[in-house]
Amino acid sequence: MNDSTPDIIKKQMEIFLSKSESERFRIGNELNSFGRKVLESSLRNDHPGLSEIDLKIAVFKRCYAPFYSPEEFDRILFCMKEFLLKENRTTQ
Repeated sequence: MNDSTPDIIKKQMEIFLSKSESERFRIGNELNSFGRKVLESSLRNDHPGLSEIDLKIAVFKRCYAPFYSPEEFDRILFCMKEFLLKENRTTQ
């Protein structure tokens, strides 16, 4: 969605680029965090009983599925599930 005029977009870019590298990094990190929270909230809303492990996998699917072949993606998901299950057992 883009509801800003080119002049406003240019001004926003000027403001953003006037920040220090660490400020731009912090802003980018906060935006990434916010986007992830919105995605997680949407997934929980669509699937109320989702476990934490299944939520992590669903986020990964939503974000990265287009970048891999189906075979490669299935292999990654298998390894991810194994890792998360093992990690979950060791933290309990």
